[in-house]
Amino acid sequence: MTEDGLSKSGDSRSLGAKRTNESSSYARGFLLLQIFICSLLMTSSAFAEDVISSCSGAETAVSRLFLQQVSAHSAMIKWRGDTPIVCFGTQPGKLDRSVRSEFIDGHHQVTLAGLEADTYYYYSIGGATSSGPGQHFRTAPESGQLPDDGNIHIWLLGDSGTATEVQGGHNVHAGKAIDVMNGYLKYNDQQAAGEPLDLILLLGDNAYLEGTDEQWQGAYFDIYAELIKTTATWPTIGNHEMGGGALDICIFRKLPQCEKGPLISHFGGISRSANPDSYDSNGDGPDPGGLPYLNIFSLPSKAEQGGVASGTEQYYSFDYGNVHTVSLDSQLSNRDPVQRSAMRDWLIDDLSSNKQDWTLVIFHHPPYSKGQNHDSDVEQNEIDMRETFAPVFEDHGVDVVYSGHAHSYERSWYLNGHYGPSDTFTPGTHAELDGQGNPSMGQGTDVYRQISSATAADDKAVYTVAGSAGKADQENPCTPGRTMGCSLPDWLGHPAHRTFPAGQTGYHSHGLSLKGSVVIDVNRTSLTSRFVSESGQVLDHFIIKREP
Repeated sequence: MTEDGLSKSGDSRSLGAKRTNESSSYARGFLLLQIFICSLLMTSSAFAEDVISSCSGAETAVSRLFLQQVSAHSAMIKWRGDTPIVCFGTQPGKLDRSVRSEFIDGHHQVTLAGLEADTYYYYSIGGATSSGPGQHFRTAPESGQLPDDGNIHIWLLGDSGTATEVQGGHNVHAGKAIDVMNGYLKYNDQQAAGEPLDLILLLGDNAYLEGTDEQWQGAYFDIYAELIKTTATWPTIGNHEMGGGALDICIFRKLPQCEKGPLISHFGGISRSANPDSYDSNGDGPDPGGLPYLNIFSLPSKAEQGGVASGTEQYYSFDYGNVHTVSLDSQLSNRDPVQRSAMRDWLIDDLSSNKQDWTLVIFHHPPYSKGQNHDSDVEQNEIDMRETFAPVFEDHGVDVVYSGHAHSYERSWYLNGHYGPSDTFTPGTHAELDGQGNPSMGQGTDVYRQISSATAADDKAVYTVAGSAGKADQENPCTPGRTMGCSLPDWLGHPAHRTFPAGQTGYHSHGLSLKGSVVIDVNRTSLTSRFVSESGQVLDHFIIKREP
């Protein structure tokens, strides 16, 4: 209600009659009631944040500006800086709504509510009436629907956090994550018509080596700054998010001191705890501030974005249009039998209630992998994820599963029922076959079908390992007695993964030791997954079709 409108309501001359004292008191009371109702309506439009009456400030430089939980009717903006004000609107030069932030865990945070679905919004930080450079986002389509362009465009980054990996005082992987990002941007410009992203999914290990707040800044927020202020980030917990632990470095490198026995040192990424409060960044005991991952990200533990409430930000789910995404916790909850069982029970409830066309699952530790240092036949986190959760995925219509951890690319056949070690895999039993009786590639005339042509059921999934967005392991044959920090004879040879032709650099029998990231495109009838190299080339893809 405008100020002019309110003043006219209280002006007795506009009624053309003289009011008695009683009538005037009634009018003043009614006016106050109207003002109170309008105030409530304005406050409710931004959840718990304070609403400011107008935008009259100036754009203010801030750091760590990023989006979270962008849905059809709301969006969360987070940043660090001195100003608490966000102005927003549907026209970049006319921002007409403003909100005051809350300050939570070291970040300013606002939730914009009452938004229109599938609509571009622009925003400024500090109260300016025009949006800052690149500060805009598009809300999600209504649940179950597609955006106006008919496609949901998703980018996945696994183990991208190497910009802050320091060894011997040197950053040994400087620039590699930027190369992968530039490869995606080149692909997107040349082969995807510059389509804007709808979702950014992180597969864990996105801040090396211990996942400190400082490492998150250098490995994620500084590198992807232009993308994450227009597209929401949805992460999962990796081992390098959880600090470090004690390690005998002699298993990686035979130093002279190793002759006297184990050489124990604090090392990032090897915590074996199931408790996030035990996060230890430097070996001197739990950090007072707790797990930085949980302080940085605000994730929907109460089913705020669809799905079923998990009650924890360690694992969660959300809907975006006709895609349902689940982020599981293979690092913490998976380590404890009671927590793992609770996560499994929640997952079954969540997937049982899911009505979306497509279902996508992310977590860090891959169920099937022969990566360097990370063998799913040996590593317990990977064994538990395969044995406990793969049956649930296949029983409840999950289409695709993505993990990181191994610094390479591996992609499975269309699988069902393979829950044992790699030597128990049988193509005729566990994989969808093509017309020649070979495992189908999911390409060309042999695309996968959501309803399997072999079983007439939605009972298969593709499992992808995409942990090379910051570095790719290279062949380094293990010497006798050594199993870590080197490549074993079966490196990138898991038979549940698709085969690759020999003779090209980085190509191995069942995987690629090349840097890159994954792009997913989803519409009503198909899901296409592509592995895009640092040079912007598509090195692998598969397609799943469904009936509309």
